[in-house]
Amino acid sequence: MTSRQMARDMQVEFQARFQAKQARREAQKAAKQDPALKKQIQELLKRGETQKAYQKAKMLLSRQALAAQMDQVADMAELSAAQIQANNSMNRMTHTMAQSSKVMNVAQKSATPAKVSWFGILEKIGEGHRISLSRCSLMAFLFFSFSRLPPADLEIPEKPQSLGVLEQFKEQNEEYAMTNSIYQDAFAQSTSATVPEDAVHELLGKLADDAGIEISQQLSQATPADPEPAAAGVGAEVSNEEEERLQQRLRALRA
Repeated sequence: MTSRQMARDMQVEFQARFQAKQARREAQKAAKQDPALKKQIQELLKRGETQKAYQKAKMLLSRQALAAQMDQVADMAELSAAQIQANNSMNRMTHTMAQSSKVMNVAQKSATPAKVSWFGILEKIGEGHRISLSRCSLMAFLFFSFSRLPPADLEIPEKPQSLGVLEQFKEQNEEYAMTNSIYQDAFAQSTSATVPEDAVHELLGKLADDAGIEISQQLSQATPADPEPAAAGVGAEVSNEEEERLQQRLRALRA
């Protein structure tokens, strides 16, 4: 792995985290506008402008749906960022292990039996301490034999730590694939931009009850099939522009 590849992986991870933060910020911004829209709808209902209140309620429900979709996009982006970070860490660890393996291979090639003679070393030790070669060899044999035995209280692990890390990484990849598929299915089912009429009427009725207004007879008149006044048409155009702008943001985050 070259430095350019590592920089590219870090850039991909940064972009995923940036997309997650941006989607979460857009969802919070859309949620903060709900109280103001609800107050506007109640004011319109008090003045008897049911058609404008209907358009505002429809726009409010559309924004709530888009906010929920942006939350899902943020969750998917955060999950992808975590997976990218794990993959980058695993790639760096693999690169480090490969470099260590190369160093060990070079060291093993340089430490050949032709270059190192244990009998020559033992003979020099015996000459320095006035010990025979056979006794020095026996002492060396006993030393290396007992030094290989582990202490009595030493707990020998069942498997190396690296194997446990690799197994955990594999399990995380499987969980990520399953969770990502669940998020994609849920997101595909909730990307409908149409707002049902029953939901709009229910929202208007709830807001009217909170404000103490009777609009049971006016709800039947506030339908899209009835002719809309000019002022209501202007409000509908503004709401459509806002919905289109939110849809464009959502498509940009999904890209």
